[in-house]
Amino acid sequence: MVEDRLSSLPDELIHKILSCCDIKFAVKTCLLSSRWKLVWTSLPCLNFSSRQFRTLHKFAEFVTHFLSQRNHQIQVSSVKLHFYGAANKDFVRKIANYAFSHNVQELTVSSSCSNSRQVYPSCLFRSQSLKHFTFTCNYMRLCTTKTEAPLDFPSLTTLNLSYITLSGDLFSKCVNLKNLTLEWFTIKDVEVFDIITPRLSNLMLIHGRRSIAINVNAPQLENLTTSNCYFNSLNAPPGLSSLCYTFQLSPCSLVRFSNDQFHSLNKVTICLSDYYPTMPCKEEGARKIINMLQQLHSARYLTLSADIVEVC
Repeated sequence: MVEDRLSSLPDELIHKILSCCDIKFAVKTCLLSSRWKLVWTSLPCLNFSSRQFRTLHKFAEFVTHFLSQRNHQIQVSSVKLHFYGAANKDFVRKIANYAFSHNVQELTVSSSCSNSRQVYPSCLFRSQSLKHFTFTCNYMRLCTTKTEAPLDFPSLTTLNLSYITLSGDLFSKCVNLKNLTLEWFTIKDVEVFDIITPRLSNLMLIHGRRSIAINVNAPQLENLTTSNCYFNSLNAPPGLSSLCYTFQLSPCSLVRFSNDQFHSLNKVTICLSDYYPTMPCKEEGARKIINMLQQLHSARYLTLSADIVEVC
């Protein structure tokens, strides 16, 4: 008789194994033996994906049933939710409320939807326990006006937002935020977009659209990365230690920095993406690059890509 070594493992280790799988697979393990009958009900890491379901409605039914049968005495450490199509607002609210009521610390929400009117419940953006939040949604408008409430995550330390439209003051209530990444984002309805975060250490701005001014009010910011963003200007705190800047060579692509903005730069990396030697704006681009380098004269270490050297 073959020894069942997997079943002899402690629940904590089995939970770690099942956390790498879709929750539907985890539930099916209840058929293996009496040892596995209730293991799935105490999973602290929940991975929901609609990929295994024919319709979003069937997926929502499964998730609702799962949550109702789960051991409610067990806290939830992390939740991953990925779905295709326009989700019912009540469905997302149900998952968010359950996760937050069980002190979830890590939440990932990812959706692919062609409906630009996809609406998410406000409770998804409020939590006392959450420390890590990743939100990705095509055609999603997270906040439309300055009057709407900002994200309310007092314990949050890491925030990643992708494929979204932003507006207004969003981060001022994230008082413990240390790492912020905005990727494939657009800013609307404001001419100056404020990032107000008192404890922010690392900021990444990737593929940002709209020619506006970005004002970063983060006195503890140390590392700034901006890649292929189209801004009129970027106002960062003077104590910045590291700057990584990647851009396309076009008349409107270089961000304008203040001449007296940086006093303590230690390391600067400048890279050129999608460079073609025959581009008509090469001379103008070279002048702008030189002006930008003059603005960053305080850096102790400067790294330039080969294309930057060729242009200049």
